[in-house]
Amino acid sequence: MKISPVRALALVLLSMQPVLAISAHPHVFIDCRAALILDGDKVAGFHLVWTFDEMFSQMILADYDRAGKGSFSPTEAEEIRKGAFNNLRNYHYFLAFYVDGIPDKAIAIRDFRPSIHDGRLVYEFTVPLALTVPPSGRELRVTVYDDTYYTAFDKMVPRDVSVPDSDSIATAVSIEKTKAKATWPGQWMPDQIVLRLKRK
Repeated sequence: MKISPVRALALVLLSMQPVLAISAHPHVFIDCRAALILDGDKVAGFHLVWTFDEMFSQMILADYDRAGKGSFSPTEAEEIRKGAFNNLRNYHYFLAFYVDGIPDKAIAIRDFRPSIHDGRLVYEFTVPLALTVPPSGRELRVTVYDDTYYTAFDKMVPRDVSVPDSDSIATAVSIEKTKAKATWPGQWMPDQIVLRLKRK
C-alpha cells in the first residue's frame, strides 16, 4: 500500500529512532490515564489510555479516518495498529514495569483499540500481568516515558490511575519521579505510577 506524506510524517513522529540528540524537544504530546485490573487476589493487568495532542491527532485522522466520520472502521483500526502502534515494541511501548524493585522486561500488549474523542486520537490497550499478592504485600511501579524525549507525557496525579474496589486487595496509589533520564535538560523527570498492594 502506498504511504502518503501525511502518514509518513506521523509515523516518523511516533517511531523516531534513538539517534535523536538527547537535547531534542518533544514533538508529540500525550495525556495518559491508567487503570489497575484485579482478578480476586491477583493483579491481572494494567490498562492504559493515551490521548494525543491535536496536531498529531489531525495528521493521523487525515489519513486513517478517510471518510471524516469521526470513528475508525475495523479495517482502519487494524491499519493503525500495524502502521502506527506495533513499531512501539522497539521502544518498550513507552513503558517500564518494576515488580518489587525487579524490572519486568517482557511487556506484551492486548486489546489495542484506537478511537476518536473530541477530535483527538485515543489509544487504549492493556498490558496483561499475572501477579499474586503475597501476605507481605507487593509493589508495582510503572513508568510511562519515551527515552528519546521525542514524545512527552503530561504530568500525572493519583486520580489519573483508577483502582477497582476489591474485597481481598487494598491498593495505595502515588505518583513519584523517576531518575531514569536525569540527563534530559529542561524537562521534569518522567512520572512513575506506584501501586502498593496488600491483602485485606
